[in-house]
Amino acid sequence: MAVTKTKLFTMKVSTSEKIKWQQIAKDRGVTLAELIRTFLDGLPAPKKKRSTQYITADPRLLRELNAIGNNINQISRRVNEGQKFNVAIELHSIEEQLTRLLNAHQVH
Repeated sequence: MAVTKTKLFTMKVSTSEKIKWQQIAKDRGVTLAELIRTFLDGLPAPKKKRSTQYITADPRLLRELNAIGNNINQISRRVNEGQKFNVAIELHSIEEQLTRLLNAHQVH
């Protein structure tokens, strides 16, 4: 269960200390408060958190990829149900769709 933190702790530091400590915290991907708290509690130094970067994608591209994913799901469903059909033709169709998408959305 998470402990609610309601008390503010203030301390004076030099400008160089503040900059140095903030950089250490930033390099580890944690807040300065997390860095200080773990040190004072005698815990191991916090490991660097993974940064999350989001990329903007063309909504048309996402729709097309979703449609291709749906096609793949339908193929696997048919295979699992034992239906007879030409998997090679279906997969070739998906390959063509992916090639068209790749060509249409390449960054130049």
